[in-house]
Amino acid sequence: MQIDGSTTLVGVFGHPIAHTASPAMHNAAFAALEMNWAYLAFNVDPANLRSALHGARDMVLRGVNLTIPHKILALDIVDEVDADARKLGAVNTVSIENGKLRGFNTDGYGIAKAIREEFNFGFKGKRVLVLGAGGAGRAIAVKAALDGALRVYVANRTASKVEPIVAEIAKTKSECRPVNLAVDALAAVVPDVDLMINATSVGLKEGETLGLPASLFTPQLFVYDTIYRPAETKLLKTAADAGARTANGLSMLLHQGIKSFELWTGCKAPLAVMRRALRTAVYGEKPA
Repeated sequence: MQIDGSTTLVGVFGHPIAHTASPAMHNAAFAALEMNWAYLAFNVDPANLRSALHGARDMVLRGVNLTIPHKILALDIVDEVDADARKLGAVNTVSIENGKLRGFNTDGYGIAKAIREEFNFGFKGKRVLVLGAGGAGRAIAVKAALDGALRVYVANRTASKVEPIVAEIAKTKSECRPVNLAVDALAAVVPDVDLMINATSVGLKEGETLGLPASLFTPQLFVYDTIYRPAETKLLKTAADAGARTANGLSMLLHQGIKSFELWTGCKAPLAVMRRALRTAVYGEKPA
């Protein structure tokens, strides 16, 4: 990659951000399409998100992705919010056009594509347990309902954060039930669940665990963790050892990234290139 005075910049804002594999994915795509673009990662404290987004606009970046903990905060900062992002209650992609910050959500699209790819089914008719009610958790829970999930459980330690999700899902035909993010409360609902999705940040740091025992997991349960680095969190290892079918968040990252790429560039994303770049960045696999 050669950066010069004509390079178009995009990037990702997060806190923390050292784990991100998004630069590898997007920069590989730009190289494959011979585009003079570059994707960078920025560690932005939540208190500075407004000034960081305004700075990106003033420096004429084309757009940014937002990850933990910025997705809900951005709703009140961007100039315009896409209808789907408003419904999903979070912004993970910002497009900067004509001096305006336009907020989108590609996480809903990404998780739907990911579970189809990993588990060969969609949300329709399924009973889904989402762990976490932050930006990713809300988007996933609402997307599951919009796609026809029979029932959506949302587990969070702070009950008030689940209330907006319940209210949004009430507009659909799905049922939404709040659950406390505690082992005893989860133990009561997991037998009624087809798919568990971890949308918390627990597991990003080595040794972190939600404390869920192996007895909660069965071979009939599918478990998806939106975390992709480490490739196998404590949650996924415990679930897999108990016979559950598991997958990490690399597929969600890929598909939400494809949507962001196409939104910014107007070009069809090179899916195979981006997938290889992610697998190399996260697993150390060498390109074929």
